[in-house]
Amino acid sequence: MIKSSKTYTCLISGNLSKVCYLQEQLEIIEDLSWFIFNLKQRFGISWWFNSKKLYHQCRRMFPELNSKVVQNFIRFSYNIKKGMKLPKKPVGSSMILDYQLFDYQVFLNKLTNYWLRFQKRNFPLLGKRLNKIKHSDKIQLVSIYKRDRKLFCRLVVVKELEEPLGGSNVVGCDVNYKRVVMSDNSFKHIKRLAHRKMENKKNNQQNRNLTNYTKDVLHKLTTQIADELQQKTIEVLVLEDLRSLRKSASRKFGTSKGKMINYIINSFPYSIFQHFLKYKCLDRGIKVVSINPAYTSKTCSKCGSRNTQRPKQDQFVCLDCNFQLNADLNGSRNIEKWYTNLNGVLVTSPQGGT
Repeated sequence: MIKSSKTYTCLISGNLSKVCYLQEQLEIIEDLSWFIFNLKQRFGISWWFNSKKLYHQCRRMFPELNSKVVQNFIRFSYNIKKGMKLPKKPVGSSMILDYQLFDYQVFLNKLTNYWLRFQKRNFPLLGKRLNKIKHSDKIQLVSIYKRDRKLFCRLVVVKELEEPLGGSNVVGCDVNYKRVVMSDNSFKHIKRLAHRKMENKKNNQQNRNLTNYTKDVLHKLTTQIADELQQKTIEVLVLEDLRSLRKSASRKFGTSKGKMINYIINSFPYSIFQHFLKYKCLDRGIKVVSINPAYTSKTCSKCGSRNTQRPKQDQFVCLDCNFQLNADLNGSRNIEKWYTNLNGVLVTSPQGGT
């Protein structure tokens, strides 16, 4: 079962004594962060790889902090593994609470409806999006931090997504490094991500980390796709099983498309894209399935013939029925068609124009 994780940020408040308590705790955690950072200078990097030894040392130096707070701060802020880049400055102070340390409560007709209880204190939470947290959702982690002289609270909500039953309103999806094409004639271009990777390769910027940029692009893209599918009342989204895609651009298998194109294809995070898209569709009640992608790009979606050719990279021509179409759109229609034929689904919505 797939789990969905969402983050909600809000203000955390309270009377003067509660606010002072949080500020004092954050100041101590800031000292803790400096202490851990300076251990590298005194004892070497090996200290950071021995979490148990590091924890006991921190507990002796900062006994006023809750032991779980110290453990969580080391785990989430200084979990440095071999091969990872070391921080150049101390990590910002934040009070990290796991599900054992807090309780999320809802009280109506109060200063606010939402409260966070820990250390025998109730703290009011102020935020417009908190009403989206359902009673069945599990708040796994809470992070309290200070910014612009205000106290903020970040809630990490995790919920299990059930597999929808699906239906007859089906759409196929074809993905490559340039665009995402749906069988209902919807095109989503992602050339900017390929261009950024290409520039990174040409300028020998291998040390430049594009992970955050890539995830940001994919999150926005998959959210847009999932929202549009929900608006169109799509019940099933059919994807390709792309686990063998790397073989299509490899010197070893004789399928090389050139050094630069091979790099772009092999560096595109198809699995991350499909994971993002899947859990966002499941969250909206859309079933997601995968099929074998063999011959989806070489088969005519109109007559089923494989006597075809590609005069250009994005152009598909059937030599038997003279059918012409965008190559990616033809592939997405085959993906939809093969799923409906395999499962005996009677499609209720047309694919669109030709």
